[in-house]
Amino acid sequence: MPNASSSLAAAARDARRSFGDHAGEELQETLTALSATAQRLGIHVGDGLKAMLDAESVSLGRGTIALHTSTGVPLQCLGAGSLRLLVAGLQQRVAVESAILLVDELEHGLEPHRVIRLLDALGAKQQLPTSQVYVTTHSPVAIRELSGDALFVLRKTTTGDHACIGVGSAAEVQGTVRVFPEALLARAIVVCEGASEVGLLRGLDHYEHDQGRPTLMASGVVPVDGGGDSKVVGRASALQSLGFHTSILRDNDQGAPAGEGDYITAGGRVFCWQPTRALEDELFAELPEAAVHRLVEMAVDKVGEPTADDHIKSASNGALDLTACRGPLAAVHRTTLGRAAKSKRGTWFKTVSDMEAVGREVVGPALADSGASLRLAVEDLRAWARNDAL
Repeated sequence: MPNASSSLAAAARDARRSFGDHAGEELQETLTALSATAQRLGIHVGDGLKAMLDAESVSLGRGTIALHTSTGVPLQCLGAGSLRLLVAGLQQRVAVESAILLVDELEHGLEPHRVIRLLDALGAKQQLPTSQVYVTTHSPVAIRELSGDALFVLRKTTTGDHACIGVGSAAEVQGTVRVFPEALLARAIVVCEGASEVGLLRGLDHYEHDQGRPTLMASGVVPVDGGGDSKVVGRASALQSLGFHTSILRDNDQGAPAGEGDYITAGGRVFCWQPTRALEDELFAELPEAAVHRLVEMAVDKVGEPTADDHIKSASNGALDLTACRGPLAAVHRTTLGRAAKSKRGTWFKTVSDMEAVGREVVGPALADSGASLRLAVEDLRAWARNDAL
């Protein structure tokens, strides 16, 4: 039989064009509604939609019709996220007729800004919602965008039933969710006093991963910034009230913060350093000498020798300088370095990234040879993550 593929293809193109010219009039209302919805949601379909024959169809029927963009691209060829966004927008147009909607993994295929747009399309910001929407998500963006009254934590109980716990709009809970929504996606949470503790745990996790050992995050345990000693207990308690296993990692230079006793009574755990010590004091006091010298050089790399020298002199009232702290170390050197690292004129390791490097490059490799105070605090926290928290 002669090869007729080119003739068949030409006939198909002619049929699609001819059908589109006539169908556009009959389906104008539908096409206009779809185009308006797509444009409102930021889905690019050109100047408008067209109804054309599906190029994949063999027989003719209603299933033969496919919607195309103005450039002839079938809507079914849009990305998964764009299709979900468009369907959600159309759902809102018929919400009176279809009042319940289920959406699994809301964020699938969508960039963060389009996740927010999808939530809007589902009616999350409506004063008087026209439909009831059940959504599951692993996206911190979605959690941050929703109000506490729209968020629920679903948990399996020890009896095999499920408990649905509303996040609610109480200031402490709502504020906690806004600051670190990723906490609601964890199995357990370490609420750290500040960024440096978060960095330390992240760095230790990186080191453990490098050694092929289990990490906190691999166990579903996430460190979050508690916002300082005045907020850490409140935020840990807020997460605890939602059924999360929580612990606190804090300094011990100011003593126990208000409310910590009630938090512990309710089942929370607290990990801290020796009395009178902040994290920097603990590290310089308990790490082996070679590791302390490595910390000093990391500080010099960050702030420069003149500044590091000035911080040490100020912390020791002029009794010590950088050169002295590069030699053999006595207790006075370690105490001075701990103070210098916290200088109000320029701290050494207060950011997440700075302390993450310290945890990975210094504390992790030296932990086994460190003093009992530092070593046991880290080991106890890891034991809680492995056993008590899960």
